[in-house]
Amino acid sequence: MMRLTPEQIAKIRQKEAETPDALKRNPLNDYTEGWFHVTLNTRGEAPVLGYLAGDPDAEDESENAPRCVLTELGRKVEESWKAVTSYYPEVEIDEFIAMPEHVHGLLHLKATNKVHLGQIIRGFMIGCTHGYWDTLGIAWGACEHKGGGIPPVCTDRDHTLSFRGPALMVHGYSDVEAVTDEEIEIKRQYIRNNPRKRLITRSKPDRFRVVRNGRSKNWTLARALAAVAADPWIRRDAQKCQQLQANVNQRLKRQPEDGNALALDYVGNRALLAAERKVSLICHRADADLFEQQKSAVMQAARAGAVVVSAFVSPKEREIMKQLMLEQLPFIELMDNGFSERYKPGGKAFYSTAESRHVQMTCWTYRYNNDMLRYDDPSTNSGQAHNDDRLAISREMCLVMNELVRIISGVNDDWWK
Repeated sequence: MMRLTPEQIAKIRQKEAETPDALKRNPLNDYTEGWFHVTLNTRGEAPVLGYLAGDPDAEDESENAPRCVLTELGRKVEESWKAVTSYYPEVEIDEFIAMPEHVHGLLHLKATNKVHLGQIIRGFMIGCTHGYWDTLGIAWGACEHKGGGIPPVCTDRDHTLSFRGPALMVHGYSDVEAVTDEEIEIKRQYIRNNPRKRLITRSKPDRFRVVRNGRSKNWTLARALAAVAADPWIRRDAQKCQQLQANVNQRLKRQPEDGNALALDYVGNRALLAAERKVSLICHRADADLFEQQKSAVMQAARAGAVVVSAFVSPKEREIMKQLMLEQLPFIELMDNGFSERYKPGGKAFYSTAESRHVQMTCWTYRYNNDMLRYDDPSTNSGQAHNDDRLAISREMCLVMNELVRIISGVNDDWWK
C-alpha cells in the first residue's frame, strides 16, 4: 500500500479544514440504509430554479397557496430527482422541493441497498448539471477524438466531461438522518412549508434578522463564571470548578472589537426585550412538589402582559413553553447554541417569531451539530438549539443561561412563591 506524502497529507487536511461543517458526513451514520433529508445549493446561490408565488396566509390547497414556480431548469432538476430510482432501485424517493437557489429532498435507503448516500447524491448532481448544459446548449453526450470518422458515443456518467461547462450545484451536500416516524414526518412538513416560510420571511424581514453583538452592562464574564462557582455541587471540588469555568469561558461569545466584553445575539421582536414587566422561569428540583403553583403563577403573569424569560431546558420548563405557545403569549427563549450565519427559527418557533411574540437569544458562539433538530418536541423546535444527539447541554451551561435569565427578567427565581 502506497504511503501518502507529507504534501498529500497537508492537502487533505487543508481541504477538510476548508469544508463547511454542514457538508461533512457524520462518522456514526450508516449511509447505506435509513431515511435522509438532503439539501443542495446552486453555485453562487443563483436563483435559477424558479420563483416564489402565492399568499403566505393562503390555505395549502387553495389556488393562491405558497409555491415555487419552476423554470425549465427547475423542472429538469425535479426530473433528475424522480430518475434516482431508475439508477438505484433500492432507494425510495419521498418529499422533494426545488426552491429558487436550493433543493430539499427526503430519501429512504432500503436495508437491501449497498450504495453509499454520497454516490446517489453525486449521480443526482450529475443529472442536474446535464440538464443545466441542455438549457445552455452545451453538447455533452458524445466524446470527441482527434482521429477521423464518427466519434465514439459515451455518456458522461462519471462527470469526466465536466470541463465542457459549469456545474449547477455546489460540490457537497448537507444531510440529516431521520430515525423515527415522527422525525420523518417533521422532515416532510419542513420541505412542504419552505415556500410559505420564505414568503413570510420576506414580508417581515425585521423579525428574522439576527441582531449580533448586543451589549448589557450587567452581563459580564465575572458574573457568568460566578454563576458556575455558586453551584453547591460544583464548588465542592475547586479543580473541577476551574475546569468547568474554563469550558464556559471558551464558549461564551465575545465582542469582535473587545475580546474581554461578552456579546449577546438575538432574533425576534425587540420590543419584548424592552418590556416593562418580565418574569423568570427556572424550575429547581427542590421546588418539584410546587410545580403546579409555579406554572399557575407564570401563566397568570403572562396572561396579564408579562414576558416570560427562560432557557426552557428542563421538561417542566418546556411544558410551560408549550402552554405559552398554545395561548400565543410572549416569551424570550435563551438558546443553548450560537446562531449560524443564515439562522432562522424553525418549527412553530418560526410562526411565533413572525407574530412578534417570541425572541430567541444566545450568549454562545455557534457550534455545528450534524443532527440539528429536537424531534421529541416539534412544537418548540427551533431548528438549531435543543438538539437530539445534541451538543451536550452541560450543567455549567445551564447555570450560565439561568443567570442570564435573572439579568434579563430582573426578578429572583422564587418571585412566584
